[in-house]
Amino acid sequence: MGKKDININKLPRISYEDIIKDGNPILREVSQEVTWPLNKEDLMIMNQMIDYVRSSQNNLESDKRNLRPAYGISAVQLGHLKKMMYIRIENNQGFEPEEFALINPRIIEQSKKQVALSFGEGCLSIEEEIPGYVLRSHSIKMIAIDHFTDREVEIEAHGLTSIVLQHEMDHLSGILFYDRINKLNPKKIDPSVKLV
Repeated sequence: MGKKDININKLPRISYEDIIKDGNPILREVSQEVTWPLNKEDLMIMNQMIDYVRSSQNNLESDKRNLRPAYGISAVQLGHLKKMMYIRIENNQGFEPEEFALINPRIIEQSKKQVALSFGEGCLSIEEEIPGYVLRSHSIKMIAIDHFTDREVEIEAHGLTSIVLQHEMDHLSGILFYDRINKLNPKKIDPSVKLV
């Protein structure tokens, strides 16, 4: 079994019904750092997050297990106020997907240049679509413990990967993406902002 593999036979697998939804006050709380190496409970949570996102991006698995597709997930969305997240971004050019299973992540640098998803952001915890641009830093630099390599890493991310990492970081601070939408003019955007 490779470092990135998980044993799904010993894992209580989750479905979309298990995701904490908007309105639950836990989503507005600040997550706490976890001890590392991960204890048994935290390892199970990490593996559940990995399994959910990977499976949600597989059409057959997603349909069979009633999973809403996702780029990422944070532990708080499973009801645990722990600074852990997992993201997976498929590469449509034949390269391996970008995968990050992060423990106690923190952003140490971010660009002034901004970026937003052209179709707006979505979230596993928010069932309805909320239109509007969410402005994020185009590039960020993070430090975290990487679950896959068991060491502290520095990550530089740009574009979509940067957006997804920032979205999950917000979850760890009790922030939801729609908090960042201009309430008076949701579609207002400066020409300098890159849309992806």
